[in-house]
Amino acid sequence: MFPDDIKYKDYVQEIYNTFSPLSWLLKIFSLDCHCPKDTTKLTPSYWAKIRSAITAVFLACINLFTLYYKFIYFYQDLLISVKYTDVVQMVYDLFQYMVDLYFVYKYGSDVFYEYIRQYAYIDGMLGMKYYSRIKRRLIKTIICIITMWISSSLCDNIIWGIGVGWVETFGFSLAYIYMLIKILTNLHLTLHVMHIGSRLRVIGDWVQECYCASLSCCPKIEDTVMKKNWFYSHKTKTSTSKLYPSKSITFMNCCDVKLLSRCYLLLTEQVNFINKIFGMRILLNCLSLLIDMVRFTNLTVRVLMGTQHTGYAYAFYPAISTFWRSLTSAIVIVSLVNHCEDTYRQRERVISLVEHLIINRNLDENMLAAFNEFRSLVNSQPINFHMPNFMRLDYPLLVSITSVFVTYTIILLQSI
Repeated sequence: MFPDDIKYKDYVQEIYNTFSPLSWLLKIFSLDCHCPKDTTKLTPSYWAKIRSAITAVFLACINLFTLYYKFIYFYQDLLISVKYTDVVQMVYDLFQYMVDLYFVYKYGSDVFYEYIRQYAYIDGMLGMKYYSRIKRRLIKTIICIITMWISSSLCDNIIWGIGVGWVETFGFSLAYIYMLIKILTNLHLTLHVMHIGSRLRVIGDWVQECYCASLSCCPKIEDTVMKKNWFYSHKTKTSTSKLYPSKSITFMNCCDVKLLSRCYLLLTEQVNFINKIFGMRILLNCLSLLIDMVRFTNLTVRVLMGTQHTGYAYAFYPAISTFWRSLTSAIVIVSLVNHCEDTYRQRERVISLVEHLIINRNLDENMLAAFNEFRSLVNSQPINFHMPNFMRLDYPLLVSITSVFVTYTIILLQSI
């Protein structure tokens, strides 16, 4: 149990507060698994089931009606590749949304609350101070990606509406909603990644402060290290920084190092939970975004070549609006992977700091053994965000996606 119950509740409140900019958007599609801040009044599970079922049935009915309407009135004017990719995307997006609802229900408010309590326990030991930073980063990411979605969807709808007619364009507008759902799922995972990265940053700050407060084995190198600021700090004088007023890290002992090991091990458990709730969803999500990129690029090229009717004498505007949607899909994937890589860099920072501390500082036997044990733990238990053990979310994944995107785009374009 947490030593200070009032402070524990404050940590829980702060953690939930970081989710607030995204929660109201997730609630629109019943994708939120956050219980209320007042934990004595949890949302009844039956109401969550009913709300999810209503949302799923409503969207499925619109999806089937729109698909039927397209087959009757619109598809005869489209090229075969454009028609088939649109049908596949509509069916796939509906299936993906059902999978999202399943995992949200499986890891609902009760399970999610235990996940938040684990964070509060970790924060109580570490002295977490990065809540405002997490919230600011989330808001900036939301504004950036949602702005791209709004602008690309609005421009695409207006341009195609003027060219081929508003009724026909409205029949294809459900794709904008599915794109928003995919964006919200990616943003939700991004927020969880930010939480892991911030706590790894705090662990690194602890080790960095311990380094700055320790005696050097080689005084001649001391000034060089401090001046060049090799330890990833944004401050000029790291030795005078005061990150935690409640605890002086100058007097850090082997018990505190054990505490860091325990916090890191708990963080790996949090990562396992994140992979369980988001792994399959992000796999389907990335495949869906890849399909979007391929079909929008295919349509863009066909519009520019003049093989697809647009209602314009010059196809420049429809081509630009369609390619913008493809670019939006790519940016959503890149943003998620970039945040995952930022978290991996924080783990690498911790390892680098510990190694410099062990080699360059005079430590007693107990401290040296504790830091060696901590380093072994961090090396043996890496932080990995993956799509259920198939692929790791990292930069090489972007290379693979690009390769697949180019391959299938070329295959579709061979019939021109």
